[in-house]
Amino acid sequence: MSYNKYFFIGVGGIGMSSIANYLIDTKNIVFGYDRSSNKLVDKLIGDGLQFTDKQDLGLVPKDFLDDNVIVVYTPAIKNDNVFLDFFSKKRNKILKRSEILGQISANSKCIAVAGTHGKTSTTAILSHLLYFNQVKFKSFVGGIMKGFDSNYLSTGDEYVIVEADEYDRSFLALDPDYSVITSIEKDHLDIYDDLESILASFSIFSDKTKKSVIAEKDINIKKDYSFSIDQDADYSAINIKNDLNGINFDFKTPNNLISNIYAKVIGKHNLKNVISALALIDQIEEFNLEEFLPYLSKFQGIERRMDIYKYKDKVIVDDYAHHPTEIKSIIDAIDSIFQDRSKAVIFQPHLYTRTRDLMEDFAKVLSCFHEVYLLDIYPAREKPINGITSEVLLNKIDVSKKEIIKKVNINDVINQTNCKIISILGAGDLTFNLNKKKFTNE
Repeated sequence: MSYNKYFFIGVGGIGMSSIANYLIDTKNIVFGYDRSSNKLVDKLIGDGLQFTDKQDLGLVPKDFLDDNVIVVYTPAIKNDNVFLDFFSKKRNKILKRSEILGQISANSKCIAVAGTHGKTSTTAILSHLLYFNQVKFKSFVGGIMKGFDSNYLSTGDEYVIVEADEYDRSFLALDPDYSVITSIEKDHLDIYDDLESILASFSIFSDKTKKSVIAEKDINIKKDYSFSIDQDADYSAINIKNDLNGINFDFKTPNNLISNIYAKVIGKHNLKNVISALALIDQIEEFNLEEFLPYLSKFQGIERRMDIYKYKDKVIVDDYAHHPTEIKSIIDAIDSIFQDRSKAVIFQPHLYTRTRDLMEDFAKVLSCFHEVYLLDIYPAREKPINGITSEVLLNKIDVSKKEIIKKVNINDVINQTNCKIISILGAGDLTFNLNKKKFTNE
């Protein structure tokens, strides 16, 4: 990339901030806008980012309004954004997040992780394993990796690990050498007509992969190798044993059986992410899989991915789950660890379109809890849809105790409920007021 000045519109997003981090790390000059600051933005400012939280051209240094500034934006930004409108009229070079990620990854061996669920966890597991095995790589992770306190890692340029996001068909801007497809389900139906059109996009993504495509066995898509934790596949986990901190298993590959592996993850859904990561590593000729395995026991996880806290006589499970299948995975993990203990959920629906399109699925899975507390829908990039509210969803949920609450009441619910397991779920801002200082994770 020949330019050295970048203007980020939506710099505080988890995907955008990692790219801004990379550009600052490689001695470029970056200006960013977002509606508000957060800890990712604060860290970037400390590293040299110039920032504004107001859509005011007068607050932007003049050298960042020149024709040679490259503009990077996220699909969440609307066309009426002051900065996007200004640069569009000036005909600056404007790139979506996925497009600049494609450029960054073009000069390295690209490992892309795609799928409706599991992208971030699988990307983080891969990043952790490559880091501790001293591989030269960069990774762009859709969450904050514990132990690194970052969504961006860099030790060199031989490999690049990226999340391949299907939203807005963004992943088609990538040309991976290796790819993993963790799952394909109905989602983002504001972009896709139906499941068939989602599968069609994933098929194009698969065809763009130069070497190996590894996908879950049940996915009806062209792949070179399959993986599973429930059935026989090219790569599979057998003899699975859980404890409160992790999972022991044996790993079957196309050519080998490796016994007694320990991964510091909780839940079958996270074991699936581990298996997919190990399968990909096994496909890279330069790697010896067995050299990576000891580091699975040192994986510290990602913020808001199955975070478990203790509070008085209760257990708090904090997770980013925002799709019915993800919520079901949390329930299965809770039941496998805590068995018959009563469970409540505090859930913030994410997006009006997702709530509309998956309303019945949400109602069914949330009815598996004993108590349900819903927040208003987190809109993100969307405007309200008439008739789609948390109240409508609540009325469809079949539990005896359910209500709508505000974010400021979350701590009160935790204190007052008689349930012993409380799950706090959603991809929005519901944890901003959560007083985690009260909790321990011992």
